[in-house]
Amino acid sequence: MIKSMTGYGRHREVIDGRDILCEVKSVNSRYLDTNIKLGRAYNALEEKVKQYASTRVSRGKMDIYISIDNIAGDDNGLSVNEKFLESYVSLLRDIKERYSLGGDVTIQTVAGRNEVFVTTRPDEDTEAAGKALLVVMEKAFDGFTAMREAEGAKLEADLLSHLEVLEGIRASIAERAPLSVKESNEKMKARIKELLEGASYDEQRLLTECAVFADKADISEELARLDSHFAQFRRILKESVPVGRKLDFLVQEMNREVNTIGSKCNDGEIARQVIEAKSYVEKIREQIQNIE
Repeated sequence: MIKSMTGYGRHREVIDGRDILCEVKSVNSRYLDTNIKLGRAYNALEEKVKQYASTRVSRGKMDIYISIDNIAGDDNGLSVNEKFLESYVSLLRDIKERYSLGGDVTIQTVAGRNEVFVTTRPDEDTEAAGKALLVVMEKAFDGFTAMREAEGAKLEADLLSHLEVLEGIRASIAERAPLSVKESNEKMKARIKELLEGASYDEQRLLTECAVFADKADISEELARLDSHFAQFRRILKESVPVGRKLDFLVQEMNREVNTIGSKCNDGEIARQVIEAKSYVEKIREQIQNIE
């Protein structure tokens, strides 16, 4: 099943006193480009996040946002910054005496200063946090993958519809090609006879030249290769591994064969069909840019 490179997944869960959120989104990119936003306290987990992401995605520009909040709170400690408090109270009393001010330093006076209190939090257990994060990431990536697969199914349907049109054009060209060569030979013979007009000429040589022209205009090999490319395209779509690069290469080969057919055939109807074929090859190429 093919997957689109565009997708979004999100999961939030509380595990062992940690409120963990993971959001994943991606857009098209030639290679895998992963951008991770993670709190400073959990920087040590960034490489693990990147490694896990690489096991789920092979191509695309991916943004991963992770938030981990320790909501247990039982181990948080609150203490007094005694050095600051002593300096602060001493400075206030000095100001009072120096400028003969009324009032006194009270609990309300110092309670309004954030610097008086120090909140201490124990070192985070990054190993435990990493295990909990993995659970949340797996669920976020499951949703992300499901969306990419759904988009991939739509892409596959579009690609196959375009491919069917191309196969029909190929069949029309194959049907027209022999008649085109015959008509071209007849026109060439008539033109040569008209130019020579009663002069003697080598009939055998004329036939030989017509045969050479027919050989140069022969597109049977290109049509056979197109058939092979079409069959291979369908097989690749059924592969379980990322196929975007394979399909991109194969479409280049299709375009090459169509161009060769256009350059070989001196026929208005085939030229029209070649232009139509090239437009559908381009539609396929554009869609493939979205496939992982």
